[in-house]
Amino acid sequence: MTSKLLIPSILSIALLQACGGGGGGDGGAAPAASTSGSAGGSTGTPASADSGSVSAKFAAGASSRYQLVGVGSQTFGRLDTSVQASSGAMTKLSDAVLSGNSVTKDISGDASYATGRWAAGTVTRSSGSETLSGTDNRAYHYIALNSPAQFPTTGSLSCDAGAFTTPTYKSGGSGTSPNTGSASGSATLSFGTGGATVGGAVNVAASGSAGSATLGTTVSSTSSASVTGAYLSGGSGAAVQIGDAGGGAFLVAASYAATLANGARYIGVARFRCAA
Repeated sequence: MTSKLLIPSILSIALLQACGGGGGGDGGAAPAASTSGSAGGSTGTPASADSGSVSAKFAAGASSRYQLVGVGSQTFGRLDTSVQASSGAMTKLSDAVLSGNSVTKDISGDASYATGRWAAGTVTRSSGSETLSGTDNRAYHYIALNSPAQFPTTGSLSCDAGAFTTPTYKSGGSGTSPNTGSASGSATLSFGTGGATVGGAVNVAASGSAGSATLGTTVSSTSSASVTGAYLSGGSGAAVQIGDAGGGAFLVAASYAATLANGARYIGVARFRCAA
């Protein structure tokens, strides 16, 4: 089943339903319509080559899921098919494909996850195609992971400092906000009868202004995503999922939007590895 992420009220409902891709059920989510233009971000120099690396290729399983977020869309759902380039860049995520003279930045991952930022190339989805120039703020941030078979019934884990794609400008601010900012953050993870309880935040800074997106939520099931704050309605927040990191460890994975003090809104993805 698919759900298009277009209207905040519909989005919130869809993300909580077991059958919706956004809600983390068994269905995928179709992306929203493509957008073009820099949406107010300043132009920069063209992206040139893939950057970043993975320690191993992502080993997609029967319960793989992904998030893909851009200026005009948020897509959460089951990862039915995927392709990973030799650089470690994921170039196909279900029905979303990056092709042509493409560039992926911020590549990171191992057998349990993959992240990156499509900065240039042709992005083809069920809603159509668009070309990313690599010279403005238009980009797609992705994370792919495998859902755990089950959650522990109790326990608290320690999480690392995280890995982040470079956040990109989405909207708001003075109209002269830079295309990209910087991200940092922290996360906590514990388990109980209600599922996985996540804490922490992703912090974003750009052009002397800063803001954050909260990760604080409870993810009720292994295949679900839980939305925090005003992520789906033009504010700060995140869509949080739990991944299987292997060896009893877990991932806190999120796509997010952070509104800075100057009103500019930036988007990206974050990953934290949590272990006993």
